[in-house]
Amino acid sequence: MTEANDADYDELESFLGSNAVPQDCMDLEMLDGFLTAIVSGPELIQPSEWLPVVWSDSQRSVTPVFQNNEQAERILSLVLRLQQSIRRTLAESPTRFKPLLYHAEQTLRDERSPPEASAWSEGYMTGVLLREEAWEPLYSEDATRDWMLPVEALAYGDHDPEYLDWVDTEEKRQDMIDELPIAAVLIFRFWQERVRPDSSNRADRRAQRREASRKGRQRLH
Repeated sequence: MTEANDADYDELESFLGSNAVPQDCMDLEMLDGFLTAIVSGPELIQPSEWLPVVWSDSQRSVTPVFQNNEQAERILSLVLRLQQSIRRTLAESPTRFKPLLYHAEQTLRDERSPPEASAWSEGYMTGVLLREEAWEPLYSEDATRDWMLPVEALAYGDHDPEYLDWVDTEEKRQDMIDELPIAAVLIFRFWQERVRPDSSNRADRRAQRREASRKGRQRLH
């Protein structure tokens, strides 16, 4: 699967903002944050579980009204391509990772528009909450717990007094936004380092069993 390009982002953004999707469908910024959490977390989550959350967090059985099967396949391909691009950047080019944010100068904001980076962060936290218990080890140590602060502050600070002090000025909010890519990379590495040794050991054990089986067959012959 090829990685997402600007044309793909534009096409997906247009679809997510169309009348074909449920009213509470994620926009592209929220989707980017959501998929970042999905690819970063402690467990593999299949699209069949997380895709309904993209379309509607309140009604998981609601889906877009696609024109035909070809459009449905195309949109799914674009979402998966975005997911793959995020995963590959975090794994192979972490210094290039940047959350996809709608900046004030790029959109016509009014009083109803969410503050900058809040949609991305809300999307990320939605991904975390799909496996809330599995994410607990990250919260158990102060050093790693702090990595979640910019995400949580930007997601919740505008309506939760616990986080308000972190985003109650433009300067503080910008500081949190600047921390997002660093936090995302550190969180991705944290779970990769915890998950990989176990998966490597399982692979080693499978290889050992195959080798033992092969030698056993040779002795029988």
